[in-house]
Amino acid sequence: MNPWVKLLRPENALMAIIATFISGLISLGTDILSRWFILSIASLSVILVMLGGNAMNDLFDIESDRINHPARPLVTGKITINSAKISIVISFVASILIAVFFISYISGLLVILAELLLFSYEYSLKRSGLPGNIVISVLVGLIFIFGGIAVNHFYRMIILFFLATLSNVSRELIKDVEDMSGDFDRLTFPKRYGKNSALILSSLFIGSAVVLSLVPYFTGLFSIYYLIPLAFCDVLFVVTAVLQFKSATLAQKSSKISMILGLVSFAVGGLS
Repeated sequence: MNPWVKLLRPENALMAIIATFISGLISLGTDILSRWFILSIASLSVILVMLGGNAMNDLFDIESDRINHPARPLVTGKITINSAKISIVISFVASILIAVFFISYISGLLVILAELLLFSYEYSLKRSGLPGNIVISVLVGLIFIFGGIAVNHFYRMIILFFLATLSNVSRELIKDVEDMSGDFDRLTFPKRYGKNSALILSSLFIGSAVVLSLVPYFTGLFSIYYLIPLAFCDVLFVVTAVLQFKSATLAQKSSKISMILGLVSFAVGGLS
């Protein structure tokens, strides 16, 4: 795999693109076809923010990644430190310009906010434990807000913002448990309060997300067809809550699948 593609984390980038288009689908229904260009532009802006953010992450984490993620491009030397620094600047500036000139000034401000949060996270919040997990998860949720802004219907994305944020906090906690042995340079929640405390808190976030996932149906945002894929999503989330106590690695993977199923549920809800 090309090292720059690997730096982008293609599976995460694909989920971000899908989330952006799902925002448009929920807002516009089948009329989404008339706004495909602006949503594509919004997706490009999101990808550039992710590329810069991942490069920043790998720069700050290069030592711990030698243990936790030895195949990452900066660790292997396939991407140099200077190249990574240049990519951060280019990606962040380009994402702002794209948002401002093709979408709106508001979207540009949201991109700037996201980039400031990314920098704050890497510079200090990453080592703060739960606050860092929450910041990263808020950034995931902001993708839905950003997609909604692109088609002038961001208010319908607020519930999805909270759903994405809650479910991702759980996943971040599971990842911290998975990386406990290699996280020698930061005091994560499980290292500060213990593995079981982190997993119990993760379960609470999962439970909150499962309960909140029913709100779009009961408020009339989505039809009953939304509940069909949602059932599979929520069941797998519950399985994740149990599985994490046995294997954080498997739970992290099942959590990602659950989030993908959540995107499918949102897509079905937007079409129905």
